[in-house]
Amino acid sequence: MPAFVFATCLPRSAAWLKRDLARTRPDLRLAFSRPGLLTMRTDAALAEPEPVSPFVRASGHSLGFADTAAEVAALAATLPHPLRVHVFARDPADPDRDPEDPATVERVRAEVLAALGDAALPEPRAQAGELVLDVVLPPPGLSDRMLVGWHRHDARRGDAPGGVRRVSLPPDVPSRAWAKLEEALAWSRLPLREGDVVVEIGAAPGGAALALLQRGAEVIGIDPARMDPRVMAYGERGRFRHLGIHAERVRTADLPQRVDWLVLDANVSPHRAMTAVTHLLALRGRSIRGLLLTLKLNDDGVVDDLPQLLARVAEIAGVDALRVTQLPSAHQEVVVWAAREPAPGSTPRRAARAPR
Repeated sequence: MPAFVFATCLPRSAAWLKRDLARTRPDLRLAFSRPGLLTMRTDAALAEPEPVSPFVRASGHSLGFADTAAEVAALAATLPHPLRVHVFARDPADPDRDPEDPATVERVRAEVLAALGDAALPEPRAQAGELVLDVVLPPPGLSDRMLVGWHRHDARRGDAPGGVRRVSLPPDVPSRAWAKLEEALAWSRLPLREGDVVVEIGAAPGGAALALLQRGAEVIGIDPARMDPRVMAYGERGRFRHLGIHAERVRTADLPQRVDWLVLDANVSPHRAMTAVTHLLALRGRSIRGLLLTLKLNDDGVVDDLPQLLARVAEIAGVDALRVTQLPSAHQEVVVWAAREPAPGSTPRRAARAPR
């Protein structure tokens, strides 16, 4: 009996996703595709037939398509109850231009919950092992039917329906890196605490640094380019320091004894990024608890090399496994979260403040 599965992705990454799955899952055959959505079938007897790839934003078993909440409930009738319900829209073709439509998502979710009745759990946050009904809406401005599917929740998925929640860019931040960092923190569940020391490679002009500072972190920004005055103002409070050099030139004396987190979002090739990360880990790797790295996908060659690059990240970070995804606000890049054990003798600190 063939199984049908679905995967959502950034529309501009669909070709890369198909290329990756052709390499890793030759059993999957394309059944239907729309911008940001692929459905596939497989005859392989697999315990977990869902597609897994750095370019997959959400995935699961496909039940079919629906136009109304009643049709969604009819498709879900074959699943064990009760169900968590995730309703989310596919990514738009241009995330910087096309706004989200949360009102439509909430309306459809309310209609689906009403149609399911006692078969649905009211809260969307899923725990590992729970069965989740996925209702995938078209992006704003595109008229398509809803895809209905399901997945068994696990730790590799983000907490938000659809994998990662999109963060709107405030008007008073230095760059779009602010939104990317907020999305990355939510997806990775990085346990940032007030007073944690973060070293950021590629900090200028300071969007990500500002997001970290607003959360109570102490930040050392490494970048030869100029930082935004709003970020530099935190230096007067002793919470930000700018090293106006390339990361490879940082010396041990430039860093405090304890560095908790290493963040990178530099506009350089992934191979050069790995050189910078390796150098910083050599200086303060003993205390670093985790790495949050953005790797630029400059061309198809880098995409083909991505499995080797991820293996290299795991090796230099000293971890057995890592998580990788594409963020809603990303362009040609992936974000990698490599969590390490807390440093021996480290003491708990207060939870970080929420961003303003």
